Amino acid sequence: KQDSMKRSEDYRKLYESSFRDDAVWLDWMMRQIYSDSDLMLLDDESGTRTVSAMLLRSYGWRYFGTNLDMAYIFGACTLPRYRSHGYMGRLIDESLRRALERGDALCTLIPATASLYDYYERFGFARAVYIDRERYTALHHFDTAQGYGPRTAEYSDFNRLESESDNTVLHSPGEYRNIIDDLHLDGGDVFAVGRDDGPVSAMAFAVAHRESIHIKALYAHNNMAKNAVLALVRRKFGEQMVVVDCFVDSRKRALQPRGMVRLLDVYQLLNAMAASEPSLQCTLQVRDDRIAGNSDRFTIADGICRRGGDTPDLDVDIDTLTRILGSSEATGRIMGLRATHYRLPLMLD
Repeated sequence: KQDSMKRSEDYRKLYESSFRDDAVWLDWMMRQIYSDSDLMLLDDESGTRTVSAMLLRSYGWRYFGTNLDMAYIFGACTLPRYRSHGYMGRLIDESLRRALERGDALCTLIPATASLYDYYERFGFARAVYIDRERYTALHHFDTAQGYGPRTAEYSDFNRLESESDNTVLHSPGEYRNIIDDLHLDGGDVFAVGRDDGPVSAMAFAVAHRESIHIKALYAHNNMAKNAVLALVRRKFGEQMVVVDCFVDSRKRALQPRGMVRLLDVYQLLNAMAASEPSLQCTLQVRDDRIAGNSDRFTIADGICRRGGDTPDLDVDIDTLTRILGSSEATGRIMGLRATHYRLPLMLD
């Protein structure tokens, strides 16, 4: 117990040295998010001081109808005087090994600053998660179709709505509670609407700032449901600009990076892809400098993926493959694969 307390205290001190979250939020994070089982620590050369740390959290990932496991790096930090000495790099390498050993198909993260995208690329993470932002002025009126009304936002509704997408994170019931708590700490809330006595058909996760309302994620079956839930948000927070973080689709253009993806087990992902569309036929040669099991030839045919094969149709490094799998459906077809954009909403960052 004492060892556990020391580990959590060490992590909190490291976290406070790198991030500027307020004490109330930090207390909540250490109580609700922190877990000894997720903690990864690295000591200095003398072994007397912990200098670098992160949480390697576990999530589900839905990939073309198959549920896989995903690792998420949260709160990666190093004491200021020990930065640029390779400690975090060693810890990232170790985190990828641990995630692969426990069966995760991929690892994701959201860099704390834009400059860190270049840093994480050294370890095979690709800038592959993008969002677009829709903006509605304070004068915009959200037309509410007759028959839509507010609903209680239950986890079962959220799980159903987020599971309707592919290449997306899946949150557990515990994670859903954490999302709601985090919103409440920021003065925000979750809103849901449904039609008549039917199920919830739209949900919005919103926080009001001084000059705008930020919708961190919005799930909606159609535009009528979308307008209805946005109208509900506006009734709560007032006449301000509404900014909606949108999942990327083929029509979006003003894209902003929102996260990075590192493929850990290419075979797992390609096998799930093959099972989703048995007509796919493709042989890939993949090169990965850090994960030996990914450097191989993979053949997709008859609904399965197997190692080996004849002359490859596609020869790619791990970064390029990551980008292809998270590209548009049309791009994937050109490459002989299935593709759809990565979705990584509502992550603690």
